[in-house]
Amino acid sequence: MASMTPRQRVLAALNHQEVDRVPIDLGGTPNSTICTGAYLRLAEFLGVPITSPKVINLAFEIVEMDEAVLRLLPVDTRPLFINPPARSRTRWLDESTFVDEWGITYRRPAGWPQFDMIAHPLAEAALADVERFEGPDVEDEGRYAGLREKARQLHEDTDYAVCASTLDTTLFDRACWLRGTARFLMDLLLDPSFALALLEKVAQIQFRRLERFLQEVGPYVDVVMVSDDMGIQTGPLLSLELYRKMVKPFHRRYMELIRRWTDAKIVVHACGSIVDLVEDYIEIGVDALNPMQVSATGMSPENLKARFAGRMAFWGGIDTQRLLPRGTPEEVRAAVRHTIDVMNHSGGYVLAAVHNIQDDVPPENIWAMLDEAAHYRP
Repeated sequence: MASMTPRQRVLAALNHQEVDRVPIDLGGTPNSTICTGAYLRLAEFLGVPITSPKVINLAFEIVEMDEAVLRLLPVDTRPLFINPPARSRTRWLDESTFVDEWGITYRRPAGWPQFDMIAHPLAEAALADVERFEGPDVEDEGRYAGLREKARQLHEDTDYAVCASTLDTTLFDRACWLRGTARFLMDLLLDPSFALALLEKVAQIQFRRLERFLQEVGPYVDVVMVSDDMGIQTGPLLSLELYRKMVKPFHRRYMELIRRWTDAKIVVHACGSIVDLVEDYIEIGVDALNPMQVSATGMSPENLKARFAGRMAFWGGIDTQRLLPRGTPEEVRAAVRHTIDVMNHSGGYVLAAVHNIQDDVPPENIWAMLDEAAHYRP
């Protein structure tokens, strides 16, 4: 097969067509990038001096990778992320505690790089409080300044697959975080009017942010990534009946909004065992699912390929729970070969780590994953 450009390779895979080699992603989306500590070690491993990484999610300590690093890696994607607001509403309470623009309070445990949620602004809210809730200022012009030109440049002057994200995209997750997960899960069953009102409030904010973003970049991007974690290790977080009644209508509206503004492929990030929800994602128009958490129940490459070949593409698949942090480079290479053997027939697969690479992953294993994927031909 003739050699493909990175963009051609990614789009062919997402269209379930044969590719010259498996497409590879690291850093292209906010769900397939890398945490600060691991990034600094990778940059040192590659001989690139990085002193001030660009953190794109403070709580999770994940970064937008520098072009100087990406150029040394055999990846087929480039990120296009929304800007931070010109007027930030994030405020620090002390050196380890901050309140984000949604009003959620985070604290970093001693000796740990990431933050935990410790307070939820709507934990004791009534319906009237939801109606009055403001949330982030998504009309802040700083968020969108210069994005059209940046998107155009990436599209016209490079041959990478341009992957767009507003970074903050969740609907169901955001409702859980505003209310507190246990309380919101009870609301879905015991107070559905409140739950639907909160989901609608979050949707109004997130849809408007995405609409403003896509008005600027929509014609120039190849992939749009949105996120909502619907699974745990053993299965969906909600029953299928509850998901379809309460959450799926919002996800459907999300897909319809994206389709109005761009022809880009839609990739949805949903962690855990979501195999029982894949048919629903197909039905609402999702093109690919990330992160393909292979350690979760029913999420093996063999099962996913057998059930959904030609109908749903997958993006991820290289285990971050055990393999990347604790495996040897040769074990990583073997897993890459096996995953490609199963998943890459007739396209339908973009290789990446399962979710963001954490600080316990050595750079040798990151390189082994990328290098093996770039050179392996079944």
